Amino acid sequence: MDYAIGRHSLQCVSCGAINPIESVRDNQQSHDYELTRQRLSYLTPQSSQLELHCDNCGATFLMAPDQHAGDCPYCDLNIVVPAEKHRQLAPDYVLPFAVDDKTAANSFKQWLRRLWFAPSKLKLKAFKSKPMQAIYMPMWSFDAQVSSDYQGRRGDYYTTYRTVTQRINGRTQTSRQAVQKIRWRSVSGHVFNVFKHVYTFASKALPDKFLSFLSHWDFHQAQDYKPEYLSGFQSQLYQLGIDVGYAQAKQIMDEVIRTSIRQDIGGDQQQILRVNSVYSEVKFRLVLVPVYLAAFSYQNKIYRYVIHGQTGRTYGERPWSWLKISAAVLLLVTAIAAFFNFQRLIS
Repeated sequence: MDYAIGRHSLQCVSCGAINPIESVRDNQQSHDYELTRQRLSYLTPQSSQLELHCDNCGATFLMAPDQHAGDCPYCDLNIVVPAEKHRQLAPDYVLPFAVDDKTAANSFKQWLRRLWFAPSKLKLKAFKSKPMQAIYMPMWSFDAQVSSDYQGRRGDYYTTYRTVTQRINGRTQTSRQAVQKIRWRSVSGHVFNVFKHVYTFASKALPDKFLSFLSHWDFHQAQDYKPEYLSGFQSQLYQLGIDVGYAQAKQIMDEVIRTSIRQDIGGDQQQILRVNSVYSEVKFRLVLVPVYLAAFSYQNKIYRYVIHGQTGRTYGERPWSWLKISAAVLLLVTAIAAFFNFQRLIS
């Protein structure tokens, strides 16, 4: 049975029978960061492929070390491997797929049609691309309370006037001109920030430009993790541990902290000279989010694209038609030249 998108149920691929998933939405569950980090330091990560046994067809096969859900290569039965077998943390929450494969495919086609300066044959080629891969990608979500002491400078604008002497039409004229200056003074203070759900991806499967697009997740739809939600899909294990995830989350938090410091300093300009932040109550969750991955080939080059599994939005790499770009530039230059010629004739 596979997960039926939008129904929170498992559905038999043969007879269509529905089996509801008893789901719970307890979005308060989290883990202490320091305690978990100490516990993980005693574990040795699984680096080799796992040998799995399929209960459906009896076959034995290997699964890649970065996956914990996939299909048996002999009978296509979806198998979910417990995270403990990889010596990893188990997911806490899952954001189920809200967009089915047909809707995702239509989103991709619409994205292609909206591309400017794309080769004329691109749509025909891309529509014949390989099937999309529906996959759950891991993400760290962090909470923290941060107390920050700072030292800096506050700049306030003020206006002075100067006398300017000019010679206009053979006569000397004197006038007063306003001059804006800035007055700096040293300041120090304290700010306190509470962070909730600062998330970073825990996968190396996609470059940053794709990960930046995969945002705006509706975590109100998060369900307590159950293997049933992964039935019929692939799922990645996290490849970036909680230490890396926390370091990335702190970079995001630090930007917010600096913004709050500037607001606390006030004035027209601010300079932050020194910040001392103390992080406390650091909690985390491991969340699986839905993504469609795919690629198409055009003129012997591979272009990847992703589709957001909740919103259906598409983002990807694309080729350009330099012939169309050159024609557009030539048309623009011709239009500008015609405009100036017209202005010259009427002047």
